[in-house]
Amino acid sequence: MTAAPSARRARRAPGALSLTLSLSLVGPLALPGAVAAATAQSAPQRWTQPVGSTFPKHGPQRKEAPVNACVPKRLRDKAVSFTAADGVRLSGLVLGSGPRGVVLSHENGWNICSWLAFAEELAAAGYQVVVYDQRNVHGGASERGGRADNLHFDRDVRAAVQQLRNRGATRVLAGGASMGGTATATAAPGIPGLVGLLILSSPRALPAMNPLPGLAEVTVPSFFAAATGDQTFADEVRALYEASGAKDKRIRILDSHVHGVDMMEDGTAGARLHDQVLAFVGDAFRKAGASAPPVPPADHSGTPPSEPAGSPATHAADEPHTPRAATRAGEEADSLLPLGTGAACALLTAAAAWTARTRLRGRGVRRRR
Repeated sequence: MTAAPSARRARRAPGALSLTLSLSLVGPLALPGAVAAATAQSAPQRWTQPVGSTFPKHGPQRKEAPVNACVPKRLRDKAVSFTAADGVRLSGLVLGSGPRGVVLSHENGWNICSWLAFAEELAAAGYQVVVYDQRNVHGGASERGGRADNLHFDRDVRAAVQQLRNRGATRVLAGGASMGGTATATAAPGIPGLVGLLILSSPRALPAMNPLPGLAEVTVPSFFAAATGDQTFADEVRALYEASGAKDKRIRILDSHVHGVDMMEDGTAGARLHDQVLAFVGDAFRKAGASAPPVPPADHSGTPPSEPAGSPATHAADEPHTPRAATRAGEEADSLLPLGTGAACALLTAAAAWTARTRLRGRGVRRRR
């Protein structure tokens, strides 16, 4: 099978941390007088402009769904718009077709294109995939929530799932990175036909989203991953892992500082994680009785053209199905203390800032071609 062409990531737009700062303001760490500024920053976007702004202006203008400028021209005809339960209109792409659906939700400071190359791989392997811009994304094509405290990103996940079901998907695997993973885990108990859950580098709780109580009801196969050097996200992900009610659950901890989807692009360990996630997707659908065609292993030989030569390879500690196998000696499962939503927002701020900084300096990992 011919591998789907990969989409080069767009660099984070200047000001991509605006939503992170908004998150921090509405948490317990809010500063006096800051809420008004956050509210002004979250003013609703108008959806009166068609996608023609991202197309050549000659010829008749077509009223298509808005789409983020990072989306390659060859995929813009896949753009869709859909509405969350609270009326926020969202912009996304539907790739592939069929009854096996996958929803992928991006991390804070990123956009629809963070998952795009992986979504194309899945579509080429026979899945129907939705990727989308979450609400409040700086420079994104989705609406803002209308209020500074409208941070119900889990509603966006549910709307994306409904978009798949409207297009014939009967089984759905839901995945997300960082904030998108917290939103996915929060929405998971209410997703009909759920067959699997994928969580990368996600906080255990954020303003308006607390997935821990509901995760006990999620019994489908679940995959969790984080990096040891990524703030305290490894402990955050372990807390989600421990709260999961799934018997078939696995956790992978990489010896790296990389966050979210970028973990799958970080040298040899990232390539291994990428293949493990692909295999997990296929296994989850197979166990649900909805097998997909086998996914050919990616060719990770040599240094990818888009990866800086000589970048150090990291190593994954592939943990067995126990949440504490690679933790510090003597550390017990119940020793994890909730950080609170304010601290979680601060973590997201730091993670987004670090990733933006390394990319701007050219040191960040890049997507394989």
